[in-house]
Amino acid sequence: MNNYILQGSHIRKKYGKHIILNDISLNLKQGEIYGLIGKNGSGKTTLFRILTGLIQEYSGTVTINDCKISAVINAPSLFLNMNAFENMKAQCHLLGIKSNDKINQVLKIVGLSEKNKKPVKNFSLGMTQRLKLALALLENPDILILDEPSNGLDPDGIVELRELMTRLNQTHGITILVSSHILSELGLVATRLGILHEGKIVKELSDKEIFADSMRLETIYRECTRKGGGNHD
Repeated sequence: MNNYILQGSHIRKKYGKHIILNDISLNLKQGEIYGLIGKNGSGKTTLFRILTGLIQEYSGTVTINDCKISAVINAPSLFLNMNAFENMKAQCHLLGIKSNDKINQVLKIVGLSEKNKKPVKNFSLGMTQRLKLALALLENPDILILDEPSNGLDPDGIVELRELMTRLNQTHGITILVSSHILSELGLVATRLGILHEGKIVKELSDKEIFADSMRLETIYRECTRKGGGNHD
């Protein structure tokens, strides 16, 4: 018996004659941080939208084993003139959550104070990303899917995001599936790594392979993708 909590089997997606995903199988284990690395346009966003049910027309199967999924894909809309607490309150209203304690708890987890009255339009990109994560955490997900969350962040923001993902995983028990086109980011946080190239997962690496030698990891990635090309997300 396996301990997979999300299973995607033989997923294939195309638009017209253009193949985006070509017979992909991806199994997510409970408690891991699975990093999906691929060039821009390799199909990462399309795969995540299928796994979360945002795309329903595709070949293959997706099985979710008794767990809740939250995702930050094509980022949720924020009320720019509201502060973090007010944005969370608005989302709670949609979800039927009435307790402010939940809002304060989640804001603390992501490092945003409920007392911060600054409107979101004045947030740094890092603070904005953490608020988006906070919104995704309101429903107590078992799985958190993040589509290139570090895009545009400065070095400090990238470190903060990496530490937050690790904390969510190790302290709060959330399984994470996260994508990026930057190998060095995922290599520092992932416990398993999949290389997506031209619509296929061409290789998976275990935690031992990831942490053994960062230079070797780059070599493996280049060997898997050196033919170039790719499809569009």
